Amino acid sequence: MTCFAQVRKRPLNKKELAKNEEDIIETLSNSLVVHETKLKVDLTEYMEKHEFVFDAVLNEEVSNDEVYRETVEPIVPIIFQRTKATCFAYGQTGSGKTYTMKPLPLKASRDILRLMHHTYRNQGFHLFVSFFEIYGGKLYDLLSDRKKLCMREDGKQQVCIVGLQEFRVSDVETIKELIEKGNATRSTGTTGANEESSRSHAILQLAIKRSVDGKESKPPRVVGKLSFIDLAGSERGADTTDTDKQTRMEGAEINKSLLALKECIRALDNDQGHIPFRGSKLTEVLRDSFMGNSRTVMISCISPSSGSCEHTLNTLRYADRVKSLSKGGNSKKDDLSSTMNLKESTAQPLSSVLPTASTFEDDINNTWPDQNERDDFNVPEDSFEQEILMWKKNGKLDQYGFSTAVENKLRKPNGQTKWKEPIRSDIKHSKSDDDLNALLQEEEDLVNAHRKQVEETMNIVKEEMNLLVEADQPGNQLDDYISRLTTILSQKAAGITQLQTRLANFQRRLKEHNVLVSSSGY
Repeated sequence: MTCFAQVRKRPLNKKELAKNEEDIIETLSNSLVVHETKLKVDLTEYMEKHEFVFDAVLNEEVSNDEVYRETVEPIVPIIFQRTKATCFAYGQTGSGKTYTMKPLPLKASRDILRLMHHTYRNQGFHLFVSFFEIYGGKLYDLLSDRKKLCMREDGKQQVCIVGLQEFRVSDVETIKELIEKGNATRSTGTTGANEESSRSHAILQLAIKRSVDGKESKPPRVVGKLSFIDLAGSERGADTTDTDKQTRMEGAEINKSLLALKECIRALDNDQGHIPFRGSKLTEVLRDSFMGNSRTVMISCISPSSGSCEHTLNTLRYADRVKSLSKGGNSKKDDLSSTMNLKESTAQPLSSVLPTASTFEDDINNTWPDQNERDDFNVPEDSFEQEILMWKKNGKLDQYGFSTAVENKLRKPNGQTKWKEPIRSDIKHSKSDDDLNALLQEEEDLVNAHRKQVEETMNIVKEEMNLLVEADQPGNQLDDYISRLTTILSQKAAGITQLQTRLANFQRRLKEHNVLVSSSGY
């Protein structure tokens, strides 16, 4: 397992400029300095400098194209070599995580298809896309009308997401449509810190699979996987005082999962034998990113304003811990002279792997939005569309064998793009969707039965307390005490027995379902 920590600084937005907040971040080549203003005992101000060293430091002038070349492009070739790679953005709400992450999957998909077309031509490789989110501790499929999913572990302690739809893709346009559909259904909301805040953790997975012995009849096996995780932003309590109860509950769930992620990073950094990945659904999903043959790139997005100094320092400290994680979980503290370079430590760059004639450069230099658009830090809605159309105009899609006949099918009569159902995966589920939904419903019924049992137990406890008080009173009838106590104990035993029976039935159903899923290779 190898982890790389990179930092991206966004520019000041108009809200911060209106408050006359200062830029406290000074960026160098591979390091940055945070100038924190503090007060002495006599209330005089002084400046404290915090210096951090990372694998790369990207300032506000760096475009998304440069971010991709620095972070994701070096790890694209190694996913063809049975490696699981992960790229995730971390930082407070409004630090530019979603803006940074949005273009990366499309650019990575483009390069994966290039490699499949040139370097690995006719070797049976296929690209599959899935997109889901973690909201409120539950999983939802963003490409299947937010269908509720179920996370399970197989016999090899590998995390399996039961019911997740995978789509086999072969052209850039289909991938773009999938990404847009998933982003459109993702949970967002307004908070005190950001008007359009991501309220869930979104996970987009690009899986490379290979046909078994060249036979299309058998389900293909996973060779490598590249996951993009756009984490929801952490929030301070001061940022949520003017929001409703639902938003505060969402923020609490988000902070809980991010805290579990921090605990896992701390445990890995301290070489602890037990890593608490089961602390949240997020850390269970990220387990493969920190274990075994994996490459993980963490892009820490930070706000440069003086008002976000505390959050910025917390983000940088945990990014520094990620940087110190190395293969085998042993902690190695790197300094400026020994900082590992991501491009040197992975495979060869794509420019050396692919033919020199394949100049598949980006035609759009998508830098930060204009000053009046910097609040939400979202990629312009038509940037991907413009990029695709520019590739078509230059004939690059045809040059690399991608489908150009999709455009006519994706157009409505009025010229607008419509959703086209992508090529479905040929993997057949051993259980129908109805069976999975029934299992999920049974799980909810079990939880509700448990909750009801707890409430009944509390009422019984109150009755027992009253019975004890009466038993201590003079002239208490012993026969009455015994009779009422017998009734109370019978009620408690009956409730526990009923709940145990329901739990045993659910465990049996769950075990049968997992065996079927494992036997089908899902």
